[in-house]
Amino acid sequence: MLKHYRTFYTVFLLILLSTAIVMFLYTYTINTSLKTVREDIQANNLNRIRQIATNINYNVEQLSMLAIALEVNPKIKMLASIDILDKFDQIKLRLELEDLLHHQRFSQAWNNQISVYSHSINTWIGSLDSQPPPSMNQISMYPDYINTWIRPSDSLPPPSKNKETFAWTYDVSNQRFTAYRAGEYHTIRVTFPQSNLQDIIDNAKLENNDPLFFHLKYPEIKNSSADDKVLHELLPTISPILNNRVEGTEIISIDKVDYMVNFIQLKALDWYLIDYLPLDEVFDPINQTRRIFYVASLLLFIGSLITLIYLYRKVQIPIITMLKGVRQIKEADYAFRIKRRSDNEFDILYENFNDMANEIENLVEKVYKEKLISREAMIKKLQAQINPHFLYNCLFFINNMNRLGNDEAVEAMTQNLAEYFRYSTRLDESVTTLEKELGVVNNYLTIQHLRMQRLTFDIQIPEHMTRLLVPKLLLQPLVENSVVHGIESKQGESLIRVIGIEMSDQYHIIVEDNGRGMTTEEILLVMERIQQPLDDSIGCALWNIRQRMLIHFQKPAGITITHSKLGGLSVTLFWPKNQLEGREAYVSTNDSRR
Repeated sequence: MLKHYRTFYTVFLLILLSTAIVMFLYTYTINTSLKTVREDIQANNLNRIRQIATNINYNVEQLSMLAIALEVNPKIKMLASIDILDKFDQIKLRLELEDLLHHQRFSQAWNNQISVYSHSINTWIGSLDSQPPPSMNQISMYPDYINTWIRPSDSLPPPSKNKETFAWTYDVSNQRFTAYRAGEYHTIRVTFPQSNLQDIIDNAKLENNDPLFFHLKYPEIKNSSADDKVLHELLPTISPILNNRVEGTEIISIDKVDYMVNFIQLKALDWYLIDYLPLDEVFDPINQTRRIFYVASLLLFIGSLITLIYLYRKVQIPIITMLKGVRQIKEADYAFRIKRRSDNEFDILYENFNDMANEIENLVEKVYKEKLISREAMIKKLQAQINPHFLYNCLFFINNMNRLGNDEAVEAMTQNLAEYFRYSTRLDESVTTLEKELGVVNNYLTIQHLRMQRLTFDIQIPEHMTRLLVPKLLLQPLVENSVVHGIESKQGESLIRVIGIEMSDQYHIIVEDNGRGMTTEEILLVMERIQQPLDDSIGCALWNIRQRMLIHFQKPAGITITHSKLGGLSVTLFWPKNQLEGREAYVSTNDSRR
């Protein structure tokens, strides 16, 4: 009994052990994932607010540098003597300064306002304010977080040696940030509204994240959809944490809810950018998945036991029998037959298997031989289709040269034609070396050069590629197409180039010319047609070449047509470096003839 159910007990123990291991690994993995997710969220959120802080600091510094640049402007310096100008010149100077300030204002990414106060005439330029700016003594009484920045304009050092910075203060009543730069005869004021920062945190708000700007002495600047209740409880806890810290991350619990708080100090404004995230909402999908997994694991364990019992009795044993039969067939034992009875649907499979084995035994040798014969016949047929096309062109050429009395060209054509047919009429050899194929190409191009002195050609094939095996008459039809369809229909100097390239995993042979060429639509049409079955509407040269390459080479192999840098067409033949199949066919064919 135990021996009979040994597989059952073994599989049962494996299911039990597997379930325990999966539960342990899943628990460990999910805890590790939670830790990793928390660290990733912390790093991503901190990087995100760093980018936001960098952007804010950059824009604030740009406004500060704008004021510094204005201070050395010649028109600003003229404020030192504005009180001695006549009324017309004063108005003209003020208008010029207002126009300058207007252009400077719109040159910045942020919404801002720039104005200049003249101490000589006690008037703001570029602003409707009537109140004078704070004096240098008043500015020096600002809170201690303001940097010392006041310096007469005539003592400003070059910007490259000392980058001047502003001290920005927050005007709660007007909800704007303001900075002054005081000189002896004028004071420059730069302001930008709180809405600039408001827009930034509104755009930075994600599904669960909630950013805001915080300062110990001013009301926080929060996004438009902030949760005031959470902020009311969160901010008092955050305040002590920010003391003497530039940036960081803290986990704060409020009403049994953990919040991840990321913060960074804005150096340009001395405010903090804070972003908080409720971790329970982030991890809830993971925790829900974990609960579902545990329940599903239990149900799957019970279902596995039930399925195990059924499969062992009704499926496993018959399948083992079938697998044994398939293994015997795979090992070419076509005489094997299944004699077992299962008293179920597998008996039908046994009977069909025995019939199939009998059919395979009778047909495998016949089908295999027919495939080899068909393959060889297809190669010979495709090769034979090319010869008449080339022969017609050569005979017409000889006829034309004879009429012209060009015996030298006729002799050259006759000699090259003889060499060509000596090479191409041996249909018993379907493949040859690339070196011999290039010899036929050279013969053909030499004949065409005699006929058209304007035609030149260049063959650049690496020596190690000339030993490769290729189908016979693979390149000559491409060269002939270049001459007939590209070169002959175009006047002027003509060039045909044959290039061999060895890639990391492929060989490429490129035949290109500077002939008439084709449009992109015509190229696409030709590529589409050569992939269809051959009919009377399709020229057989390109179709033959593609079919022969598919027969002789392993995939990927084929032909592509593109525009040539020479001005005409570029036809590329490509096939994989592994030519083992082609070489075996070639050797096998020769051996059978011997």
